[in-house]
Amino acid sequence: MIGLLKHNYTIPLSSIFDAKNIVWVALKNAFEQVGCHLLTEDVIGSQQPDFELHLDVHARSYNVPLFVVLNENSLVYPPNGNLNWLRRQYRWCFSWDPQLAHLGIATKIQLPHSLGEGVVDGYKNRPQLVVMIASNKRLAQWWSPQNLYPERIRAIRWFEEHAPADFELYGHLWTFSSKFPKQLSFITHPLEKVIPRWLYWQPSSWRGVIPTKREVLEKARFSIVYENVKGLQGYITEKIFDAFCAGNVPIYWGAEDVTDYIPAECMIDRRQFKSYNELYEFIRGMPEETYIDYQRAICHFLASEAAQAFSVELFAQTVVQEILKRLPAAQ
Repeated sequence: MIGLLKHNYTIPLSSIFDAKNIVWVALKNAFEQVGCHLLTEDVIGSQQPDFELHLDVHARSYNVPLFVVLNENSLVYPPNGNLNWLRRQYRWCFSWDPQLAHLGIATKIQLPHSLGEGVVDGYKNRPQLVVMIASNKRLAQWWSPQNLYPERIRAIRWFEEHAPADFELYGHLWTFSSKFPKQLSFITHPLEKVIPRWLYWQPSSWRGVIPTKREVLEKARFSIVYENVKGLQGYITEKIFDAFCAGNVPIYWGAEDVTDYIPAECMIDRRQFKSYNELYEFIRGMPEETYIDYQRAICHFLASEAAQAFSVELFAQTVVQEILKRLPAAQ
């Protein structure tokens, strides 16, 4: 059996320790265990696959059964929100969205992450108070009240003005303006390379791009972890787990029901604070023993059955089983 994985990049086995690549390597290996070779579109050549698996919604490449893992929400990637298209094009979907499972068109999954053990080390080796690791992007639907990209900018500006020594920013594209919609980047980015930088705001807290998140997170006590959007059910991405695995306590804002999946004791809920000043006073004045309690709660969660819902192994096992039972037995 041959399956086609279509998600616009190859499975880079040489980068197996990259958090996102581990997911697709694990899925490839899980299919191989049942005699199925999962190939990417660029290497399948003239072979006819038995099925096609997309990461997010794409156009069909072959006249074979189609499946899709809906990774992004529809505010980030609008095609994923077209219910009529999902019903018409795909034999089955996999999604973090409980509504799609309720409609009978998807299996409920959580976006997977390689789970570590966590770290309990207190403040000793964490000289930095708070960091943010995020790219400077905008939503396709930038006007949405659920958009959290502007909230990231507000956080950056507040810390730069009121607590610059306690905050560092890392990530891509911060040499460009954050004011313009994503759709205009092909116009604005070339212009911003030639116009004087003092004409538009650039964060003074930006420290550049880093090879891995862990090297920054393990030296900081807290991290600002905002999803791309707020108010969705079940939309919990790798961001919070990157912090957990480094022993970093996340300041989280995103999924409406996050505490249905992750104990409140593992994170600082940004929604509980009226202002950034109130948040800052809370983290700045936190006793080390309280901080260690957060770290212990994180370790306990990562070792628990509840965390397995986010495991790479369960994700791969679920996708393989659900696809195979929806293919003709002869295949």
